[in-house]
Amino acid sequence: MAVTAATALTATACAKDGSGGGNATIKLGMVVAETGPIAGAGKTFANGARIAAQEINDGDLIGGGKKIELVAKEGSEDPAKSAGVVSQLVADKDVTGIACCILSTVAGAAKPIADKQKVPLVLWGATDVNLAEPPYVFRTVTMPQPANEKLAQTVAQQRKPATVAYGVVTDNSGIVSQADAFKKGMTEAGVRNVGQVDTLSTQTNFTGAATDLIQKNADAIVVVGTQSNAVGLIAALHDKGYAGQVVSGETISGTGVYKSQPAALGSVPFPVYFLAGSATGAGKTFAADYKAKYGDDPDDYAAQGFTAIWTMAMGLKAAGHDTTRAGLAKALGQMTELDTVYGKVTFDHGQLNAAPSVQAVHYTAPDGAIAPWTPGN
Repeated sequence: MAVTAATALTATACAKDGSGGGNATIKLGMVVAETGPIAGAGKTFANGARIAAQEINDGDLIGGGKKIELVAKEGSEDPAKSAGVVSQLVADKDVTGIACCILSTVAGAAKPIADKQKVPLVLWGATDVNLAEPPYVFRTVTMPQPANEKLAQTVAQQRKPATVAYGVVTDNSGIVSQADAFKKGMTEAGVRNVGQVDTLSTQTNFTGAATDLIQKNADAIVVVGTQSNAVGLIAALHDKGYAGQVVSGETISGTGVYKSQPAALGSVPFPVYFLAGSATGAGKTFAADYKAKYGDDPDDYAAQGFTAIWTMAMGLKAAGHDTTRAGLAKALGQMTELDTVYGKVTFDHGQLNAAPSVQAVHYTAPDGAIAPWTPGN
């Protein structure tokens, strides 16, 4: 694996900050969300991470016979509960690093604990800006902002809308940031913004919001929200007969989402960084291993879970004998590029960048497979 990182550090007999330097089994904590309001996405994050551990251990990819053990604890993407779980994992001195957080609010609760206790924390899904902060907080999520901007430009070029309106969940700062990226892409492509309709993360009825959006007479409507909100608003627009182009973010991807609203979601493009059907190299291997174990193709969320554990493992490889919390933090902080399921990515101040891998996709009928999007389909 190509990892540009620190030269392997000298061995330590034992570590005061977690995981003895020569241990053959290295524990990595995971704060999972396999129950709770976003369990659909949470399960694929966790399953992707488990495939990473499987491949790392089976292939002796860290080297020297070292293996990783995932210590998973349920946080349900509740900030208080997840912060408590992070504290539990930190208290286990054998846990060398922690992967966590789909929501930015959860990341905000976990980050100060990792900083204070000097434990490497890899964020695999939180998308608010400026969350990565070495030497202890890193982010391997493929950020949606560049993907949204690129998708907006792609849709503008291919569908040529003159005007666009936006439906945005405004009480989630990460979602607002994603909407701003869509706006930037559309504006740079010459599409005129005719207004925005705000929704809330607690909202369940989108009839009024859909009516207000349709009344703006826009050629395209961009829906930006959490999974349930985005799907609900897209369905409401469909039910009210909106005939323009609906566009959305990666939040509408995930197991079972298409089946919940097949008629509404089929023609809606959204961006992904990972598409199993077109994956090559490490991505192709991951897709095959994931499908063999779970029976489905991995989605973007599974790829993000995989990448978090993969990155920590490659950091441990670079750290050599010093597989302590300090050794891992230093290796991750000095990592500048890495071969991943997205291809070769770069790191800037602890933030992964895979912008060249963005693809515009949509759901296909009748099975809801994800395939490349063009205006014709």
